Amino acid sequence: MKKPRKVARPKKSPSITINIQSWATPIVGVVMLVIGFFSGYSGRPVNGDVGQQAAVPQVNAPAPSADTGAKDEELMAYLVSQTRHFKGDPNAPVTLIEFGDFQWPYCGRFATDAGRQIEETYLENGNVRIGYVHFAFLGAESQWTAEASECAAEQDLFWEYHDYLYANQNGENRGVFNQDNLKQFASELGLNEEMFNQCLDSGKYTELVQQDKEMAQQMGIQSTPTFLVNGIRVIGAQPFESFQQVVEAILSNWENTLWTNLLPPLHQSPFL
Repeated sequence: MKKPRKVARPKKSPSITINIQSWATPIVGVVMLVIGFFSGYSGRPVNGDVGQQAAVPQVNAPAPSADTGAKDEELMAYLVSQTRHFKGDPNAPVTLIEFGDFQWPYCGRFATDAGRQIEETYLENGNVRIGYVHFAFLGAESQWTAEASECAAEQDLFWEYHDYLYANQNGENRGVFNQDNLKQFASELGLNEEMFNQCLDSGKYTELVQQDKEMAQQMGIQSTPTFLVNGIRVIGAQPFESFQQVVEAILSNWENTLWTNLLPPLHQSPFL
């Protein structure tokens, strides 16, 4: 099997933007903003469609709102119901869902940097589960890679294929992710080649991938990578520390709520 090429990282970090919409405390927002000024990321904005796309059915995603609390929970519940690909404990108190494009280098940066640290720190101990939604907008090869990952998912290898794609990025629409290479990647990962090739050639997931993008746009997603973490919106390939602040705040709130629900009111204590 060929060794995956490493994702090239930019020499100069771009400016940072953080957008948080949640019930989270102002402290989290302040801490993340301070961290942001000393770190870099790039979220690719979506400026219209790239290439001609077929019409897709309307999806009734909850519209973005300035309201917090219940509105965030409603939005997150809907997104979870529409997300096909998760890894981690389904009962984890924190759910992080990414909107990504396999061609965009800063999605690759998250996958190979902060994403791995989140897995090691929080996914393996059951505190976080991670989901992925396609936001393929950079052209034909973005569409093909998303469809190919769905074909890999048929053989229960979505995340392996996901990781392989991000490890082999090399520019946008330069032929690196043409259909022949996508088939070769599947072969190198040990997928059933006949089954995978037939799936990719059929275009059976074309509409599904386009519908993911439509849903994301209705939810107000405007750039990649964008993340929803229990309703908190984080934009860009932020460093691990930024995600850590959000996750720790959620876990702290969850633990406090858990103990409050478990402990009886003071006047019901059997020791009084």
